[in-house]
Amino acid sequence: LQTNRGKEMNSPYTLTKEQYQELYKGVLLFAQIGGVVNDEEGIWKMCLEEHSELMMAIREGNKILTIDSVCDQFVTFAQLHHHYMSKPTWEQPITSVWIGNTHDMLVYLKGRNEAAVLPLIHYWLMSAKLQAEILGFNLYKAIKEVNRSNMTKFVPVKNTCIMNYRVTKDALDELAKECEELSKGKYKDVAAEIVYHSETDNDFHGKELIVFRENFGKGKICKNFDWYQEPDFTHCLLENL
Repeated sequence: LQTNRGKEMNSPYTLTKEQYQELYKGVLLFAQIGGVVNDEEGIWKMCLEEHSELMMAIREGNKILTIDSVCDQFVTFAQLHHHYMSKPTWEQPITSVWIGNTHDMLVYLKGRNEAAVLPLIHYWLMSAKLQAEILGFNLYKAIKEVNRSNMTKFVPVKNTCIMNYRVTKDALDELAKECEELSKGKYKDVAAEIVYHSETDNDFHGKELIVFRENFGKGKICKNFDWYQEPDFTHCLLENL
């Protein structure tokens, strides 16, 4: 992480303390509305999945998928950190455990040990900077775009056919079935739930949102493909700035 000490210029490849804080809060908003803040097993599983997707994207030389995966790693690691630490560590963590390569990271992800949380974030900070330099993208803008995209996984009740009717379990079950069908096999046993967001320090205050989750409402948050917006990294690429 960069600090504001001295005359150090902000680099597009790293995050300032303020940027890290803003992005971290955005991730927590997503996790809180989605109801996955305390899903320890699910968070570790997502971290492992995102690591695998990043490695595949790098091997295939897929620039956009690599950028997306780097940002998704931040989303999952921020959730992991919050689960254990309850509050963000703004400065780059200094730990006694060192992760020096992707193999080390894989070992720690599979081990699911709390002691690995800060080393994982430490390694992500270094690897994300490297990927941003190689691919030429603004790290802060890219993660912000992924946070924006993730929030479109939640469908405002007012944008559905049930807004003019009494919300029933049957109506939510029908929406969950539709979400599952639109995924073409990606999601299984989807359940839908209406969440009222009451916090006042964000744009979602007072909104009723439909949250879709796998495993009968206990698994990962699902995309409703009729509403979800994929991240657009056009404005994040330095060649376009």
